[in-house]
Amino acid sequence: MKTAWLNCKHESLAAKISLRLRSSYRLSCGALLLVMLCFDLSTQAQTKLAPLPLYEQCASLTEEPSETLQRDLAALKGSDATARAAAVKQLSQACRQQAVEPLLDLLRSEDTQTRIAAIETLGRLGSKEAVEPLRELTGDPDWRVRLALVPALASFKTFQAKNAVLNSIVIPADVDVSDEQDMRVRCIGILTLNQLTDVTFSRKGVQFLTNVLRSNRLNIRALAEETMYALKDTRNGPSELIGILKQHNMPEMRRWACEWLGKLGIERARPALEEAAANDVNAAVKYAAAEALAKLK
Repeated sequence: MKTAWLNCKHESLAAKISLRLRSSYRLSCGALLLVMLCFDLSTQAQTKLAPLPLYEQCASLTEEPSETLQRDLAALKGSDATARAAAVKQLSQACRQQAVEPLLDLLRSEDTQTRIAAIETLGRLGSKEAVEPLRELTGDPDWRVRLALVPALASFKTFQAKNAVLNSIVIPADVDVSDEQDMRVRCIGILTLNQLTDVTFSRKGVQFLTNVLRSNRLNIRALAEETMYALKDTRNGPSELIGILKQHNMPEMRRWACEWLGKLGIERARPALEEAAANDVNAAVKYAAAEALAKLK
């Protein structure tokens, strides 16, 4: 009887433990599903990577007095986003030289939104006086400020302005990029530069992605891959990949270009891929070129 009672007690205890484990398992699965759902929603909320449109800058700045200048400058410093946007539009369309110096002062504001509004307005006005102060902001710790600088600086026709986007915003001092928002700014900078008619600044940004595609951080690699796919629709991206295949001294870079030309389905790369498949001195490049050609078919 005692043995039976013990067995019954053990079975009851085992049943309770099993019930708790099943309950714990269901809770764990529920929590995991919730985390996955939140992650999915967060991912969907992110803006798709795309080049930013350049500003149509003022052909020239007039010296005519403006009755609304001080009011618009005050609105840039205010908390009302609608009023701030209206002020940016008004100052940009007025094309007044008198607005430049006060706007340069606003670049030193402690308020992020004020700095961003000043950056956008100066980018639209196009005064060469603004290039150096804008370049000095490329190290701003706030990623939103650096993002605003991309179209502002890229809209200037000077080498210094566009070079600041490439070498001060896109290309990091340390290749190990870890912050997702920072990487997003860099990717948008690459895509924007690859839309320019001036191709001087295109290829280096594309080549930077080869390093980031090997990142040990999944989210950073994903952004790099998304940027590679977005390059297909830019003005210069496909040509730069073809140029890397035809001109780069490093076989690994030529092999990498073959791989992505195949993934992106760049039909106009066919002659370069056929040449590489037949005559490249590196066997791995020849194989990659043949595989890319098969994907084009």
